[in-house]
Amino acid sequence: MSLPDFGKPALRWNDYLVAALSLVFLTLASVSHTIALRYTILVLLLGFAALERHSVQRLWREQQAPLLAVWGFLAYALLHTFLLSHWFNRSIGEFYNQLLVGGLWFTAGLILFRRWRGLSVADMVILAGVMLASVELAHGLVSLVTTGVWPFAETFTTDTKLEFTFFMNFVLGFIAAVFCFGNAGGPRFSRLPKWLLILGALIILLASVRAGARNGMIGMVYLVLSIFIIYTVFEGFRFGWKRTLTIASLLLVGIVGVIAFAIHQDSRNKAFFESVDAGWHYQRTEAWLRIAPLPNMSNGQPVDGSAYERVAWIHSGLDLIRDNPLGYGFARNTFGLALQYKGYHPNTVAHSHSGFIDFGIGLGLIGVLLWAALCLVFIYRGFRAFRSRKDALGLALMLVTAGYLGRMMMESINKDHMLHIFLFTAGAVLAELALRGEASEVKRDA
Repeated sequence: MSLPDFGKPALRWNDYLVAALSLVFLTLASVSHTIALRYTILVLLLGFAALERHSVQRLWREQQAPLLAVWGFLAYALLHTFLLSHWFNRSIGEFYNQLLVGGLWFTAGLILFRRWRGLSVADMVILAGVMLASVELAHGLVSLVTTGVWPFAETFTTDTKLEFTFFMNFVLGFIAAVFCFGNAGGPRFSRLPKWLLILGALIILLASVRAGARNGMIGMVYLVLSIFIIYTVFEGFRFGWKRTLTIASLLLVGIVGVIAFAIHQDSRNKAFFESVDAGWHYQRTEAWLRIAPLPNMSNGQPVDGSAYERVAWIHSGLDLIRDNPLGYGFARNTFGLALQYKGYHPNTVAHSHSGFIDFGIGLGLIGVLLWAALCLVFIYRGFRAFRSRKDALGLALMLVTAGYLGRMMMESINKDHMLHIFLFTAGAVLAELALRGEASEVKRDA
């Protein structure tokens, strides 16, 4: 397998080390008890970034919009902490641990991957995801052999199902872009063979189904529909609509089968709609504060706690934002703190299970708009690369960013290693797109 089209630059020892450290971070960031390791890797990568004099010199010229978007959002969050936060000590600590560290991960990726490191960051993400999913499946097989039961709705490698399925959906975005558009006529970026991509996707799908997270499956549906529409339109013009629609339909049927199996396995889905209705009318009971029993459905059984709480927290979160559009103060548990501030005490609630609601409560509507603008900058950069030179890496950036926004509506993924993985990968992909764009111009002028 040859290197991508922008040539074979001579690799130095630190190129291999940067690639290895990046792969370790992407693989182990979601694993429990790796915080010290992540900080160590970040410090090392920032050290290597400081040595990349040429990349740093052209950073502002090439990446002005992404830098302004990311660091402008961080500057607003810091200003909000000093001027508007109702819990300054919590906000300043969370700003450093969550947002500032995320900005550093983004900047490290933006600088370091402006040079070819032997592997695209997309390949690193795919390899990391496949390795993590393989360990998850291996643990399931060991459990099946030793106890006769395959674990369902639990994970071995991560603390929660959310963390595992978030990363699996993230990885599938890159696999889909490489598999469907890797040979679309643009510059090739992946060194992974198609058989490995297919095998990796199957491993990830199986591990995700066994994890049993409904929002993970919803995220997968979102990804499939996105890539289905893009693939159908793009390939229909190239190879004919009959062949393209046949292939796309087979893929869609397979995915629908996997989703149907996951829905059948999860007994919570039978009570879903009544639970959603009860959650939307959260004022009828104090169960959403976790200080009273769950309300009953029409059949006398308690509602599904997960669906009920998520909807209740989103609706009550919207009410909190309506009451104070400027925000109450950034924190990982800003939802629970705001509820206490408004008189809902006692309660045992932490976050709202929606990243947009958490940002809206913490940083206000301005913070939500700045974050959305940041992600739109990423999507536009990816779209521009895909449109101008059919660069599938640009499509991958579009898919994972849109997927991140979509998952934020249902989960609080805008924190900790999930935020840092997203920002580091986005920065690295933007840097690679600049490198590949430069190589395409040189090739065109030659």
